[in-house]
Amino acid sequence: MVLLFFITLLCLVGTIFPQGHELAEHGHGWASRIPSLLSPYDIFHSAWFLAAGFLLSVNIVLCMRRRVRLKRRNVLMLLLHGSILLVIVGYAMGSMGVDGFVEIPEGGSVSQVDLRRGSSLDLGFSVRCDRFVAEYYENGMPKEYVSDLSFVKNAQVVSQARLKVNHPASFEGMSFYQESFRQSHSAALTWSDGKKTVAVDAREGDVVPLLPAGTQARVVKIWDDLMHAGPAVKLLIQSPAGERYLWVFKEIEAIKGHLPDLFERAPELDPSGFRPYTFSLGKLEASSVTGIGVRRDPGIPLVAVGGGLFLVSLLLMFLAPPGGAGGRPRREDGLSGRTSGQEGAAATGRVKAKGKGSRT
Repeated sequence: MVLLFFITLLCLVGTIFPQGHELAEHGHGWASRIPSLLSPYDIFHSAWFLAAGFLLSVNIVLCMRRRVRLKRRNVLMLLLHGSILLVIVGYAMGSMGVDGFVEIPEGGSVSQVDLRRGSSLDLGFSVRCDRFVAEYYENGMPKEYVSDLSFVKNAQVVSQARLKVNHPASFEGMSFYQESFRQSHSAALTWSDGKKTVAVDAREGDVVPLLPAGTQARVVKIWDDLMHAGPAVKLLIQSPAGERYLWVFKEIEAIKGHLPDLFERAPELDPSGFRPYTFSLGKLEASSVTGIGVRRDPGIPLVAVGGGLFLVSLLLMFLAPPGGAGGRPRREDGLSGRTSGQEGAAATGRVKAKGKGSRT
């Protein structure tokens, strides 16, 4: 009972604190996992919860040893305790499974998944988003979003699935869940060093190589309308001399017309602020990126079987008579049908009747 109360308390903590795996692993070895094992933000994988489950399993095994005699209620109690063990073992197996997330742009594909704890996993196959469709309510809130996926292995499409919210798909032991989506922009970015001009189609996170070697521009963020000043791109310029940020607006000449001293007040808005380069922004194109949860839980069958056995054995325990097949309590000497009190009363009556007969 103490263990059950403690586990209930831990579940309450897991309800109050958001369970988001905020503490990612850093470094290698068990020492790097200690903060997450003690964290209230991942209570169901914490050392407290796992230890309580282990002690409860030991407690159940010891209780089952006392009910090895094959009587009806003992068999039901064995099934009840055994079902709880199956659920605990299934949960423990699930904690060793896969829980990750991946974003796939429409028309793109991925073969690796970012795990919730900070590492990555190679799937052994590719997942391609052939088509993404989102429907909205009149107030702009998303109504439904659907991803059409293809699973590619050895350059061949092996399977296809339509992914909806609460309608997952499975492939090679992995389950794929529709979790989110967002809009992504690609920008037609141009740079010139006075000798040549280069145009690239860049997305957030892309790196644009510059000259000389070791100089590059990383696309940090793309806006379709930044501060009501039109499309803009935020670049991180990295060179041997250091790093600096640069904002490139598509309508920079119109903005400068309203603020003639703009570059003096904000040099980071000058598209020619990193000499000898001059950056310019062209057309922006929007595309959808689908967010998919990827999970593999080997303990689900055990949890399902254990949960079913628990309900069945609990129901049979309530329906089964407490004293065996006949429903009448039995004594250890084999007599049935009367309680010890009834037997005693009957014996007393016989003694009194015999006494009266002797006096007459």
